[in-house]
Amino acid sequence: MKFPGLLSALLCAPAAFGQLCSAEGVVISIATGTVLTVEGDILLNTSATCANQGELRVAGDWTNASGGSVMTAASAGVVHLYDGPQTIDGTSVTDFRNLRISGGDKTLEQDAVVGLPGSATGTLDLDGATLLLNGRTFSVFNAAATAVVDNGGSVRSESVDLASRFQWALGADVGEHRIPFSTAAGTALPFAFTPVAPYAANTLLSVATYPTAPDNTPYAVTPNQQVLHIMGFEVVDNSPNTVDRFWLVDLPNGNFTGELLLSYTPPEDATMGPGPVRAQRWLESAGTWQPPLPGQSNPGLREALVPAVLFSESVNPVNEHIWAMAYANLPLPIELIAFDAIAVDNAHVHCLWTTASERDNDHFTVERSRDAVLFEEVGQVPGAGHSNTPLHYTFNDMRPYPGVSYYRLRQTDFDGTATWSQAVPVHFTTTVGVSVYPNPNNGAFTIHRQQADLPLSLQLTDGLGRLVHSWNMPQGVDRQSVQFDLASGAYTLRWDNEQLKLVISR
Repeated sequence: MKFPGLLSALLCAPAAFGQLCSAEGVVISIATGTVLTVEGDILLNTSATCANQGELRVAGDWTNASGGSVMTAASAGVVHLYDGPQTIDGTSVTDFRNLRISGGDKTLEQDAVVGLPGSATGTLDLDGATLLLNGRTFSVFNAAATAVVDNGGSVRSESVDLASRFQWALGADVGEHRIPFSTAAGTALPFAFTPVAPYAANTLLSVATYPTAPDNTPYAVTPNQQVLHIMGFEVVDNSPNTVDRFWLVDLPNGNFTGELLLSYTPPEDATMGPGPVRAQRWLESAGTWQPPLPGQSNPGLREALVPAVLFSESVNPVNEHIWAMAYANLPLPIELIAFDAIAVDNAHVHCLWTTASERDNDHFTVERSRDAVLFEEVGQVPGAGHSNTPLHYTFNDMRPYPGVSYYRLRQTDFDGTATWSQAVPVHFTTTVGVSVYPNPNNGAFTIHRQQADLPLSLQLTDGLGRLVHSWNMPQGVDRQSVQFDLASGAYTLRWDNEQLKLVISR
């Protein structure tokens, strides 16, 4: 039914219409205690608004093309999408203030909102239905832990691009904020976040999740970070011991601490089936997995509860945190982030390595070989025992083999258990054309080249091959001093088709 002008539904009894299409500038008014039922679609055109103090029941699709959020400032009523599969669509985001869904799946084709920023009102009632996020964002601006009513329904994310996000504006309420996610098969997938202290109003918690193949692909990617591997210290591929699901938990830039509950479903079990899993998050800057935070527990089968999690951009860029779950005795992080051995001044070999974490680590042994088959011990370095922070180690072999040799690291636990790194080749050759001194250095070094008749383009990459700096030596300049603020580790200086290793030690 089309309404060319002002529609006032100031009724004392329910009313029903087959379809509601608004012309430009229409105001729909629903008084307190009134139920307006539309047994078809709703289409809200340019500048249309709805002053809803009662209940607007809709059996068809909801399309907002009004150019605004539709609801007027005084609206405190409920929009009830009640009949079978329905969509929420349009060119504008609708603020439903209070939304109830029942009778079938509801699919977002456009972002949607309940409540107003800073308001203590606004609820989402999942009355036996599922809200399909479908690559969109649904936001709840009521900070109360009761603003999302489970009522037998669920929210479904499940898109591998992590774009299907559910947002909840946290604030003073420090109760458990539970989002009843579900899988594509309809299996419950609980998520909960509990602030340890009140937050500033409208602190937006954003959550997304999706299942993976048994090898944990596709790896999680956001605009700000990318999971590169599922590795363990003892195995190159730790996917058999890792749950087949990623979670994304995003908070605004700042320092926020809360308790996190993550879950998964039976088809996503690791190879050993359900067991004591520990949640771990990807550290973008380190390119590895953070060791399991202490104090974790399993309140339910296929659930991991992580207390006192710090969410800060000092941990990850723009506070996006990608989480996975692995067996407690086979955790994800590569404790050994990197091991390298570098020929220095054709005189000695400088070995350096970094651990992301250590458990029962007694000592390291540096070993060398002429053929990468038979190794001998060169020296030992004490381990830290237990650590949850990155630690840097170095060792110098002052009597290396000439030509090509190989170095590896043996790590030994207190109980005598030992594991080995991969072997690294070392070449004692003279770099042609370009030299650097001092090496190792603290980020300040001098580059000398034999030929200066042309400009020289230089690139500095880190241990993962990522470009750190690039610059040029001008024509006629054979010596150039540079100073960079670099973290300790191994770097590579590249030019033309040649390269040499640099060691930064602070």
